[in-house]
Amino acid sequence: MNEDPAPTAPEGHSDSLAEDPSSPGMVNRWLVSILMMCFATMHLAEASSPSTNSTDDTSSGSSSSAVTLGLPHDSRSELAIRRGISLLVKHQNGVGAFSSSYPLAVTSLGGMALLGGGTEFGVGKDGEALERAVDYLTAAVRANERGYLQDRGATRSRMHGHSYAILFLSQVTGQLPTPRREHRIREVIRSGVDLMLSCQTQRGGWGYEPDDPLDEASLTVCCLQALRAAKDSGIAVPVEPIARAVKYLKQCCSEDGSFRYSLTRGTTRTSFEMTAAALSTMDAAGEFELNERKRGLAFLRRSIESAGRSKKGAFQAARNFPFYGNFYTGQVLQQSRGATWDRWTESVWPRLLELQKDDGAWESRFGDEYGTAMALLILELPLGYLPLYDR
Repeated sequence: MNEDPAPTAPEGHSDSLAEDPSSPGMVNRWLVSILMMCFATMHLAEASSPSTNSTDDTSSGSSSSAVTLGLPHDSRSELAIRRGISLLVKHQNGVGAFSSSYPLAVTSLGGMALLGGGTEFGVGKDGEALERAVDYLTAAVRANERGYLQDRGATRSRMHGHSYAILFLSQVTGQLPTPRREHRIREVIRSGVDLMLSCQTQRGGWGYEPDDPLDEASLTVCCLQALRAAKDSGIAVPVEPIARAVKYLKQCCSEDGSFRYSLTRGTTRTSFEMTAAALSTMDAAGEFELNERKRGLAFLRRSIESAGRSKKGAFQAARNFPFYGNFYTGQVLQQSRGATWDRWTESVWPRLLELQKDDGAWESRFGDEYGTAMALLILELPLGYLPLYDR
């Protein structure tokens, strides 16, 4: 599944992955009370190559656009977020997962969507759902001594799910009510980070499984995002693996600025979605001056301007995987704002409101829980609750 969770940092910001790994985390900079990510949003392994489908099937509702903090966000957006969160909580199963098809990845993305909407750990019905999601994810590691978080009874999200879980757990650590509980989650994050560092490929990327020698750019994005979040939560992350991964992404950049899916799998394939994901990850690593980033940003702008002339607007720039692509695009554009940001927000937020179904869900061929988590993470970007969205 090729949609979806990426940390970013503003230009000139000193907090990058390549800094002193012993520096304290930044998670508590915000009171966490979305994308709702990456997560993107999410690249699940089954569909890591582009699809011929134009978009997820969706139903329609109503749309509106107002200005809050300079962004299209009003009471209808807030209502849409509340309805979407209620849908996720309603669909949570007995073990705490938000999805039966992709439980690890979607539970991680859903957990971030709850955080991004202002949910407080353990407080109220939504907070209890957040707590159960954390418990489900931390239990997943116990079956694997290497620290590899895996779906129970499924393997479909593989390293994508592992990375999203580490990303989410790193976002929620600042809310944990007891030192004992926080210590347990930090153990899971630490072992998960160690697993990722141990299985980086020779080229500097990551594959679908820990021992997979063939790398893939969406996995590389996921792992880099997770490492950034872990570092921000206070986990030591070495500099050298980060530099190798950034070099990998640089090599994925083609002449027109679009980014390839892999250096070892389908090396000629590029997409808008992969470009947005790669750029957001370069931003997370503090690499704002790279020539590849500048070329990629120009490609992103051209694509958004072209899509903006269509009936569905800039939302359709990510035509193969709209949730995944717009999840990362929002993170990239909100760093600098400007005309492209305005064009994107004026199209994407109203379009998402149109696509929400009567029951509060957003439909996706990967499951309504996935579509809902990703749509929430996009809508929640202006709210600023997630450290993931720090400018």
